[in-house]
Amino acid sequence: MPFVLTAVSLILGASFLTVGKNVLNLKPVKKELPLKAPFDEMNETALLPYKVVQKQKIDNKDVIESLGTENYMQWVLEDPQAAPGSPVRYCMLFITYYTGNPDQVPHVPEECYTGGGSDVTETTDLMMTLNMHDPNSAAKTKEMRIPARCLMLKRKSADILQNSTSFPIVYFFKVNGVYRGNRNTTRLALANNFTSEYSYFSKVELKFFNNMATPTKQQAVEASEKLLSIALPELEARHWPDWK
Repeated sequence: MPFVLTAVSLILGASFLTVGKNVLNLKPVKKELPLKAPFDEMNETALLPYKVVQKQKIDNKDVIESLGTENYMQWVLEDPQAAPGSPVRYCMLFITYYTGNPDQVPHVPEECYTGGGSDVTETTDLMMTLNMHDPNSAAKTKEMRIPARCLMLKRKSADILQNSTSFPIVYFFKVNGVYRGNRNTTRLALANNFTSEYSYFSKVELKFFNNMATPTKQQAVEASEKLLSIALPELEARHWPDWK
């Protein structure tokens, strides 16, 4: 009897899947949607006034395997408009991209930094306000609201080069044409993508720093809004795929 029930369940499941694919136009297997251009080909001039200080590459194959993609950029940017001692003078901009049938459990800094010896002391979901360049607007800017998450982390062992062992991380996702602020909402967007032939998500992570000072949460969020107002139009226009 259990065998019969199992067989019936499999038959019904296959039937529902066939009906879904044929009648409802469901596409459970996704195709890859490549980037327009690799992140490392980003136009540095488009990021002005920010200066690219360093383009870091991950040489460890085990780290790349754990990351799950070779589509990434890890650049250190400097804001020359900030004071030399400003805690947000420098930023590590880390962007990754996954497509096809991407992992439904995206990498998040909570796990990466905890595994690296830090503790999450505070988690804040927020809505960032960006004022981006808009050539079609008389005011030349357009306001965009982006959901994001800010983490406050604390190193378990103090770094002698840092005045404080606490530091913030800001991150968010671009998933199938929409912005999401954390892993759960990103997974939901991936799961609800029933009829498209394609699927992708990209994580944007910002870490501001300065050996002379460590930024507060508010400073990190405000600095993220300033940098993303410049970088996001470039990502949308020349790197992330056009979902439409």
